[in-house]
Amino acid sequence: MIGEINPTLRRRKLAAELRRLREDAGLNGVQVARSLRWSTSKISRMENGQVAPSAKDVAELLRHYGIDGERGDLLLALAGNDGAKGWWESYSDVVTEPVLELFGLEDGASRVRAWHTFSLPGLLQTREYATRIGLLHRAVELVPPGKIERRIRARMRRQHLLRKEPPLRYSAVLDEAVLRRRFGDGDAKLMRDQLLHLAELGDLPNITVRVLRLDRPHPTDITNFMLLSFPAMPVLGSVSGEVVYYENFPSFTLTEDEETAFQYSLVFDLLEDAAMDEEESRDFITSLADQL
Repeated sequence: MIGEINPTLRRRKLAAELRRLREDAGLNGVQVARSLRWSTSKISRMENGQVAPSAKDVAELLRHYGIDGERGDLLLALAGNDGAKGWWESYSDVVTEPVLELFGLEDGASRVRAWHTFSLPGLLQTREYATRIGLLHRAVELVPPGKIERRIRARMRRQHLLRKEPPLRYSAVLDEAVLRRRFGDGDAKLMRDQLLHLAELGDLPNITVRVLRLDRPHPTDITNFMLLSFPAMPVLGSVSGEVVYYENFPSFTLTEDEETAFQYSLVFDLLEDAAMDEEESRDFITSLADQL
């Protein structure tokens, strides 16, 4: 089971568990660092998930906290293979750190819920649509063609999640404007192909696509976000709490705050209730494609 957890989730889960052990012991980072003759920044980086601690360091922490047995073995297993890398890390030259973190979280998620108001989600884009979006960045960023191509490859690689075993459960609510908006030179064929691709994806049992019509009341003014959920594991429970990803150009934010994640979960429920059902949405998307 541990070996199946990808490096991003492994690091984040281990960080959360080490932080919990310290708090349960009634210690602060300064006290632990002093006892182990480490720097306080080392403790902080481990507990924030900024670095993947070695098995040796984890073993020393477990001895300090008096943890052994099955829980200790699982934590040591999480620290094992600390040099393992996910496929997304090979794109670190063209993708920012927060986005790489998102790719890793997606790769280990069991469920993703997404709300989009401006463009289609990356997991649902055709290559041509993704390319058009990538070219738009030239207006605000000096991006050579090779870098754009590698970003598109990374986006296409993400989409393997939708057809893996077991497949990712993916639910999206799309604002109607997303389906009507064209980018760049407004190529009608490109958008028609994208809409037909979207309708076909909606036929997959693990994918739900709903459309929120412009002429229906919108329950929120919140823009794009993703809510990622993760599988459970023995003894240690959830691999990670739910994570919210949202965009605020030019930055991106990832948060594991439980209250924030719960609020976004409520918002997504409101959006689903306000949107058309799956069959209506598929028919609507197909009708828009026919118009093109």
